[in-house]
Amino acid sequence: MQNRGDADSGGLWNQVMNDPGSTMIGEAAPVHPAPGTEVTERLEYDGSGTDLAAIAVTNAIATLATLGIYRFWAKTRVRRYLWSRVGWRGDQGEYSGTGMELLRGFLVVLPVLALLFGSSFWIQMVSSVGDPVYWVLEFATILVFLFLICVAAYLARSYRLSRTEWRGIRFAQDGSSIRYALLVLGWSVVVVLSLGIAYAVFRTRLQHYRTTHTSFGNRRFRFEARAAALLKTWLLAWLFLLPSLGLTYWWYRVREFRYFARTTHCGAFSFRSGFRIRSVILILIVGWLSILFAMTCLGLSLYTLAANAPPGDPGPTVLLGYVVAFAIALPVISALRMLFLVHPVVREMADTTSIIGEEDYATIAQSRQASPRRGEGLADALDVGAF
Repeated sequence: MQNRGDADSGGLWNQVMNDPGSTMIGEAAPVHPAPGTEVTERLEYDGSGTDLAAIAVTNAIATLATLGIYRFWAKTRVRRYLWSRVGWRGDQGEYSGTGMELLRGFLVVLPVLALLFGSSFWIQMVSSVGDPVYWVLEFATILVFLFLICVAAYLARSYRLSRTEWRGIRFAQDGSSIRYALLVLGWSVVVVLSLGIAYAVFRTRLQHYRTTHTSFGNRRFRFEARAAALLKTWLLAWLFLLPSLGLTYWWYRVREFRYFARTTHCGAFSFRSGFRIRSVILILIVGWLSILFAMTCLGLSLYTLAANAPPGDPGPTVLLGYVVAFAIALPVISALRMLFLVHPVVREMADTTSIIGEEDYATIAQSRQASPRRGEGLADALDVGAF
């Protein structure tokens, strides 16, 4: 069952914080506890940061060499590696998606996006800024983009879950991506009108919709969280958001993650998380400072090339210098992201997440939910979602 893949990265933090009910699990031989005892075991992660960094470098080089086409296979390598390195009771998860599925999904949505971008360009060409019709059409275009982003995020999660398996039993997500998008946009308006106070309610409603439409085989997830339990925590974070330079936001998200975990159930299983805010802050600081340092070095290199370029045509030597600088910087930044963000976040999540309870595994049947035939093309085109 163990499927050792490879990896690269992108947006992992959003996935961990938004989908705490979708953790990959597995099991080996059933444990038979003594009567009245409760089985509690942590997730396991045996990935290597250096291996991830090396894989990220090869993925970045291959993506550059193919002018971006390889990114679909690079993303697949990410998932196969990470899914196979996170396990429970010695049995790892498995990712069964392919790069070709992701490419086909991307190609399907290209005409839709071309039409949308073309419409936006046409509006700017035929209308003047002072014309009220211009602003109405611009607002409508932005609204459509936001709606598509929400739809894309939900469809992407459906695809990832449908390709996530444990012992041949796959996860699934049903529900409506359109209804989810309307839910996001509607509650976003409420959050804005409340000056952010309703944010905890917004987060809880979205998590409830995602979790209650998630299943593992024929076991549907349940979600018992109440926004009222998070409201005081959020208000405290909201009050000190600016004085803390945003740190209280992450403090709230960690508290929220832990609360969502313990109010999520699947069959006879429940979950617990000991996610620690100090670990999260340390990971974010080290990770982003390392990436910022690499980007600063790239910027200085480009500035030096531009400053030394002759007037007028920069010439082939300078252009070649630009290409070489980007070719070196992209693999380095990808490796740093893996080494200092992806790897420590997954390790922290696994080390602090426990699954409680015992299940009759023989009664878990395959999900009857139809699996998507293509990957999350819309999400990839709009750069939405995680790795």
